[in-house]
Amino acid sequence: MNYPVELNFKKIALAQQATLTDAGGNSIAYARQKMFKLKEELEVFEDKTKSKRVCTIKANKVLDFSAAYNFFTENEQSFGSIQRKGLYSIWKATYLLNEASGSQYATIKEEKPFAKVVDTLLGGLPFVGLVCNYIFNPSYILTLEDGTELFRLTKAPSFWGALFKIDKLTDVTPDNEIRCMMSLLMVVFLEKSRG
Repeated sequence: MNYPVELNFKKIALAQQATLTDAGGNSIAYARQKMFKLKEELEVFEDKTKSKRVCTIKANKVLDFSAAYNFFTENEQSFGSIQRKGLYSIWKATYLLNEASGSQYATIKEEKPFAKVVDTLLGGLPFVGLVCNYIFNPSYILTLEDGTELFRLTKAPSFWGALFKIDKLTDVTPDNEIRCMMSLLMVVFLEKSRG
């Protein structure tokens, strides 16, 4: 993948949708949330044609604040999961990224919780919300347990707040890169209402 990767989240749609494109404008993935599911489910394809599925992301619980979201290949093999870290995430969003075995691989943490608070309080007000979307842009950092920073997800300044940028900070294996991309994608879907 050529970085930075852009994650364009479509806010106004019946089913939540997002596209991932690399620095050259090539499609990496297209994600669409399944509608009318008690347990959240996200289908990820190579592009908008939906001809080839990359993976499926499924919640393990119905509407739970600390549900785990498992990543499955086309033949239903798990290759990891992401889980919000309970009540701690109310102030500062924190997610645990696990390998298929269940052992923790990395952590995704919100870097500027104040931006989320301001955006949540003022983002719904007419006109003021547009300015907040442009000025207050949350960012998330994906780090290994030893503190090595792998990726940074940043909301780009925009009046509609739908564009995110993913920067790669160090080299990772292709398997871990896909696991990290799916985790960052899921973070955007889960944090979409927070700016």
